[in-house]
Amino acid sequence: MLSRDAEHLYWLSRYVERVENTARLINVNSELMLDFPGDKTLGWRSIIETLDTLDIYQRRYITFKESNVINFLSQEKDNPNAIKNCLIKAAYNVKETRDCLPQSSTEQINNLLNEFNKNISKSDRVKPKDMYRLIEGSQRFFGIINDNFSTGSVFEFIRLGRYIERVDMISRTLDTLCVSKKNFQTHDFSTLEWASMLRNLSAQGAYREEAKGEIERGNVLKFLFKNKGFPRSINNCLLEIDKCVAVLPNNRLLKEEVIKVIERIMSSRVENYDDDKLHDFLSYIQSKIFNLDTRIHKSWFHLHG
Repeated sequence: MLSRDAEHLYWLSRYVERVENTARLINVNSELMLDFPGDKTLGWRSIIETLDTLDIYQRRYITFKESNVINFLSQEKDNPNAIKNCLIKAAYNVKETRDCLPQSSTEQINNLLNEFNKNISKSDRVKPKDMYRLIEGSQRFFGIINDNFSTGSVFEFIRLGRYIERVDMISRTLDTLCVSKKNFQTHDFSTLEWASMLRNLSAQGAYREEAKGEIERGNVLKFLFKNKGFPRSINNCLLEIDKCVAVLPNNRLLKEEVIKVIERIMSSRVENYDDDKLHDFLSYIQSKIFNLDTRIHKSWFHLHG
């Protein structure tokens, strides 16, 4: 496979996963704010911080009211992580790799973009059902890939991009919860926030099956960091990244880095960390994800040009 094709597939997958994750954040936060007491703009600000777009947002808006944040996250042209921009980039990457992919997967990405454009042209306000369609549409794309591939470079680069993006978003979301609690003193509502975290990751059922009790901070952290079977735990994402890397060439340094991070997580007592220590640990994980992404580009994508 040409390195440029591998890079397009990797970023196609990252952008589609980013669309789903952003839609999840918007939906869950909308539900959370219905029950959240006090200044609801604090909750919407936390999403902007999660996506590392605070500077861009504050150049465009003064307040963090719901309509401003949702517009910024869904269709703001100056926000590179806006859903519409991610869909445009996904459509570009799928076009560049259409010879590698089943036609139905290409059609699915184009349909997602066209439907989103059609829906926002009818109304200035993005509706919850639009977010559900994006989540379902993104999952449908990956379902098509899974139905057409079981192994091979195309499959592994798509999986690699998906899990790098997923573990990055999970760590950012957890970190933002720590920071928002510290800055805005939301400790009295921690159960509500951790329940929201589980909903965001579609983890309620899996968590109840393992914890067999009430939602409690330490148990949630242990589950989201260390569980091997849940698809959106940090450990599971890293294990999937390791599987992808294992079947690709020139992989020794990458495998070593992934294994080191997994071992650090599994040997930690993250369930006992206070917010400051948890923030430091998540910063470590985010730095390692950045290093993995850099290593991926050096190993497989910087071979053309």
